[in-house]
Amino acid sequence: MATVKAALKSAREAIAAKNYDDAIKECERVLQYEEKNYNAFVFIGVAYSNSNRFSEGEQAYLRAIDIDYSNVLAWQGLAKLYESQSNWPKLAETWQELLNRESDSKKVLDVINKLVNLYTEKMKDRKSLISSLKYFLPESPYYNTIKHLDGFPKPTQTLLKIIELIDKDESETIKSEVETRRKRINTGSSVSEIRSRVLKEVYAYSELEIYYDKLFELNDKLNDPSVDVNTLSVNYIKYLQKKIIAVSEKHELLEKLYKKSQQLIDRGSAFPTPYEIIIESTNASSADEYDPTLLKQYSEKFPDTAISKMIQGYYKYLQKELSETLVLYNEGFEISTSSLFGHLSLSWIYHESKDYDQALDIARNGRDIVIKYDKRFGRVLNKVLLSLELCIADCYLNIDVKYHSDALSLYQKILSEDENNILALQGFGIISSAQKQYSKAIEIFEKVLKLDPSNHVSVNEIGWIEFLRENYEEAVKLILEAIKMCGDNALYYYRLGRIYWAMSGDDYSDKKLAHAEFIRSAKLDQNLSGPFTYLGHYYRLVDKDHVRAKKCYQKAFSNDPLDEEAGSQLSEYYQSEGEAQMAEGVYRTAIHENFKAGWAWKRLGFSELANGNYSDAVIDFQTALRTNSKDIDCWEGLAQAYRSEGKYMASMKAFLRVTELDSTSVYAYYQIATIKQKLGMFVEAIEQYNLTLEKAQIKGEENHNPSLKGLSDCYLALTMEYFQSGYYGRAVESLSHGLSTTLRAIRTNNKVQCLWKLVGDLCVTAPLLPNYLNLVSMEPIVNLVEIARQVDLDLKLHLPKDIDTLGIKLITDFDFNNPQNVDLLIIILTCGCLAYKYAIVLSGNQSNTAPALWYDLGVNYYHLYQCLLSNRNYVDNNHEYISNILAVAIRNIKIALKFEPTNYNFWNALGVMTFIEDAKISQHAFIKAMGYSPKNPVLWSNLGLLYLLHSDLELSNQAFSKAQSLDPDYVPAWVGQAYVANLWGSNEAAGLFEHSYEISGGGYILEADYGFASQSFIKFKKSSKLRRSSLLSPTFALLKLTEQKPDDAASLNLLGLFYEWLDQHDKAADAFKGAISALEKLTQSNQQKSQVDEDQFSSTPNIRKLAYVQGNLGRVLCAAHDFSGSITAYNTALSLIEQDNSNVTAVFKIYSILGAGMSYYFDNQLENSLQMFETALNETDNTEQTNVEDSMNEVRKDVVVLLSQVLWALGGIEQRVLAKDELFKCITQSPDYLPAIFGLCAMGLLQDDDTLSTAALREMKLPIKVIDKLDKERDIDFLTSRYYLLQNSPESTTDTLTKAVHLKPFELIGWTRLAEHLTSIASPFTSVSIASTAFSLISNPLSNASRNLGTMEKAKVYRIYVTALLITRKHLQNEIIADEKNQNENSEKAEKIREERIKLCNNYRLKALQVIQEAIRIAPWDAIGWLLLKVARRE
Repeated sequence: MATVKAALKSAREAIAAKNYDDAIKECERVLQYEEKNYNAFVFIGVAYSNSNRFSEGEQAYLRAIDIDYSNVLAWQGLAKLYESQSNWPKLAETWQELLNRESDSKKVLDVINKLVNLYTEKMKDRKSLISSLKYFLPESPYYNTIKHLDGFPKPTQTLLKIIELIDKDESETIKSEVETRRKRINTGSSVSEIRSRVLKEVYAYSELEIYYDKLFELNDKLNDPSVDVNTLSVNYIKYLQKKIIAVSEKHELLEKLYKKSQQLIDRGSAFPTPYEIIIESTNASSADEYDPTLLKQYSEKFPDTAISKMIQGYYKYLQKELSETLVLYNEGFEISTSSLFGHLSLSWIYHESKDYDQALDIARNGRDIVIKYDKRFGRVLNKVLLSLELCIADCYLNIDVKYHSDALSLYQKILSEDENNILALQGFGIISSAQKQYSKAIEIFEKVLKLDPSNHVSVNEIGWIEFLRENYEEAVKLILEAIKMCGDNALYYYRLGRIYWAMSGDDYSDKKLAHAEFIRSAKLDQNLSGPFTYLGHYYRLVDKDHVRAKKCYQKAFSNDPLDEEAGSQLSEYYQSEGEAQMAEGVYRTAIHENFKAGWAWKRLGFSELANGNYSDAVIDFQTALRTNSKDIDCWEGLAQAYRSEGKYMASMKAFLRVTELDSTSVYAYYQIATIKQKLGMFVEAIEQYNLTLEKAQIKGEENHNPSLKGLSDCYLALTMEYFQSGYYGRAVESLSHGLSTTLRAIRTNNKVQCLWKLVGDLCVTAPLLPNYLNLVSMEPIVNLVEIARQVDLDLKLHLPKDIDTLGIKLITDFDFNNPQNVDLLIIILTCGCLAYKYAIVLSGNQSNTAPALWYDLGVNYYHLYQCLLSNRNYVDNNHEYISNILAVAIRNIKIALKFEPTNYNFWNALGVMTFIEDAKISQHAFIKAMGYSPKNPVLWSNLGLLYLLHSDLELSNQAFSKAQSLDPDYVPAWVGQAYVANLWGSNEAAGLFEHSYEISGGGYILEADYGFASQSFIKFKKSSKLRRSSLLSPTFALLKLTEQKPDDAASLNLLGLFYEWLDQHDKAADAFKGAISALEKLTQSNQQKSQVDEDQFSSTPNIRKLAYVQGNLGRVLCAAHDFSGSITAYNTALSLIEQDNSNVTAVFKIYSILGAGMSYYFDNQLENSLQMFETALNETDNTEQTNVEDSMNEVRKDVVVLLSQVLWALGGIEQRVLAKDELFKCITQSPDYLPAIFGLCAMGLLQDDDTLSTAALREMKLPIKVIDKLDKERDIDFLTSRYYLLQNSPESTTDTLTKAVHLKPFELIGWTRLAEHLTSIASPFTSVSIASTAFSLISNPLSNASRNLGTMEKAKVYRIYVTALLITRKHLQNEIIADEKNQNENSEKAEKIREERIKLCNNYRLKALQVIQEAIRIAPWDAIGWLLLKVARRE
């Protein structure tokens, strides 16, 4: 034991001497004797700590603490160790342990101070600091121990520090938490919602209220002068306000808030917050119910706050100083917009000032604040809410009738809470009265009178109801009683005047009594608009004093810009006096006062519409319609504004809305029709015009002329549209309907100029449709002519008297049962001439309309001139008359030019009319027109045509080029240049004609149609690579051309040739027949002329053309299997050729003979056929035709082959021998002529003459290049394959056809023949492969294999492919059946093969069905296709 003490002593001395290693050694010696020696571990800890071996030191101290936990020595050493290391968290824990173990008061205080300093300075841990500061409070276990020591802080100061720290901590927590949550992904909440949740979480656990209460309680005892109780109290109530909002249990906190606020007020607080809390929480129905002392005290102490400004404003209002009141309230609301006192008081101030819009806005905002107050503080200020809702309801009542439903619902809500609320009952009664529920209203007002017998308002309202019921005597009695009860009242006198006004009815002389009451009312209240409005009515209607009336309306409108009657009448005065801007000022003032003043918006819209401000008008009408969506005038104005702005669809929708509101509105239906007409929807417009006429008829207007005029205009436009689209029949029908409609309008009023012009415009379209005029109804034309002839038009216009004689005579003598199109055209044009004349007479030759009418008249006469000139019958008999018509046409154009010498259209017309008669004048007119319109392509094209007519190709080309540069889409310019190129022999002609046709849209520029078709014919004839589809466009062009010119033989013949190429033989035959008919007429006309004229007139060219067309007809009839008709046509052609001795027809004659021979052959007239071929052969041997010898040689070979075929067909031995001899002779003369070799080979095959067949086949073995040139159809391969088949050698046949495919893999015929052969020998899979290749060739759009391929040829390829598929499928089915018989049940491989075969069978069947259906679609007449479909479906 002594040794231990000695060692410990030595250790202490070593530590004192700073020999820390020796001290450690001594302590270790002690531990050898006593393992748990507390002092030894403490000394070791000190030694290690001083040696900066902190880890060993810490371990030593901790070992000592484990030995004696209550001894403070090790704790003190450990604290020094941590402090030296700045290990503040462990130091704080150590000091906390020391505090629990210290018994010395000073050391306790020292440790607490150290902890406070540590948390304040070093760790800055606010929560731990608060915990440490709590040790200074009375409830602390150390309080009694340390409270008497120096340096001990006052508890009040400690509480202040704690409150400050908690407040700061909570504020920072709220801010950081809100920011953190706001940045989270998918928060799904607004910042305000996040903040609300955070506040609720923080304040739910807040201790600030507890410490505030402790502070106030402790300070009441200690009365610490350093504590600013007022400031603390204000902060406290602010804190309570926040906490109340956040927590759900609000009642106790709210009572505490009110109590503390009242205490502060009682102490005379220098802060406005407690005053504002008490004022804003007052549950009052009006400002009068607030504590006046409190209001005065607050406003005097804090004059610059928001509520104080409002209180001051309220006091000013009580002093009748309204302007200053509003200024103060505005200043208050600029500072704060959430004052309940402000909203409650100001809403009623505005209400009593009759500014109901402002009152409504303020009251609604106030109601929202009350609701928010309830939500935040858990208290409903029901009196404030009721008062504000009553104000809102009254505002709704007074603003507009359309808000009465809103007001009514509020009144009912108020009455449900307070059934005797007089103001609510009065409002309810007034609304019931406005809704004409008079009994109910009277019942309500009587209830009010029971509650308040002196309520004059109810008496007045009952009197007004009696007035509305037209019980005028009772109404007067009650109004007078109300006046007696309340004294003089301007409104009551006004209403009394209204009753007197109504009692006098329409007797304006008996309005003086009403006038007196209005005067009395106006004197009592000059701000009431009603009396001045009716004074205005009195002066306007009774005294006729418009000056005074206008002044009264001005006064009424200035009093109440919402007075519609005053505003309307005042604006009417301004409009009538030409003061449109003043009228607009009235509208804008009314709108400014009440944005929902619909009447003002409507009238402003019409004003803007009249001024051309269409966009503004649209806005005005739209705004007006928001106030009354059923105002028809507004919808019509809006529609008109849209239309004027060019927004036709919007305009039409607006007019449709008008028709929904008023189904009898003729104007709306008419406008919809005009819009559809404007948009080019002519068919729909016609339907709409007819509907308009029906509506007008219902209203008693039998003929609504504007609709009839519009309907006729639509028919005219539709006529031109149909013409340009190629629908000529429809065009004529539209023309006929247009004339009938216009006649109907003229019968209503024949003095309307535009109707007669419309008749002329309709008639002038007739020359466009000369072949369909028999569809025009002549009755309206005859009637129009009769009406026009009632006036001597020629006399009034100084025109030749008998200029219309021909047309009128035709009308008189016309055979309506057998009309001729030429006569019909003359009649219609004559009608047009009379119509234009009538229009000119009605115009009175006024310069604004007459020039165009004279121009139209001239153009119409020119059309009549052209019509007569194109018909020989009229030319021969009326030569002088026709010349006079042209002279009149030119004279009319000159009259138009006198009116408007700068009108290029007039000059152009003059140029066209003098085109043939006088080229100089024509050129001068065109050049003159160009001076006024230099960029007009029509003028340049006409000039180019003039030059072309006079063979000046250079100038003509320049003019056409200029026209093209001015308008690249002008078709006649391109047509003209194409004809110039054609005359020059240029290759560009074809391209120019094609371009002309394309940009014309096809089918209505006749010159472009024929030029394009003729060039296409030449191109197709020269090239065999062109697709037949390229013939469709020129065919269509010719079709449209011949519809307009049915006597154009050249066009009809060309059309027939195109149809022939397209394999439409029936249509080709019809075209050729039409050409023959036209040529026969022309020939007959020429013969008649030759008989009249002394000079000989040759008809040979026409006979030759007729022969050619007959030959064409024979050819297509033969192709159509009409052999007898073909024979007739060929014989006719031959008879016509006999009349022409020219060698030009020699080749054609032989071909005609051959054609006749073939027709005889196919008609089984073999003898006649043989005779024809012999005749043809003899013709080819005619040595006189040396100039066509080369052609004859080619023809002769063809004749020999045909002759041999006929001889063979006769069947006799001699004939067949002769056939062979002819072919041998032909081969001898022309060894490379394959048709003859083919014939011999075929004869050998048919007779089983192997020698002949072999010899013929040897002759076919020519060089490949020669074969490619001579054997286009690959007949050599075919005959060779047939030879091997007859030899019973299908393999050789396959080899031959395969070799042909290899030589020409891109040609369809080789693949088709090979596939057909393989299917015939039932070669399953190979046939499918080859047939699919052929199918792919014709299916590929990039392949040339299907070029010019006929429908039947294409269908044949489809059939071969389907046959191959079905054969292969059958082969697979047989294999499947065979395998099933021999199959091993356990063979998985066999089963897999079987499944694959079944799947392949199904695929082949589906493919076969698909292909054969396509074949039937393209050739539904093919019976084989249907048979294959049946087989495929059955399979």
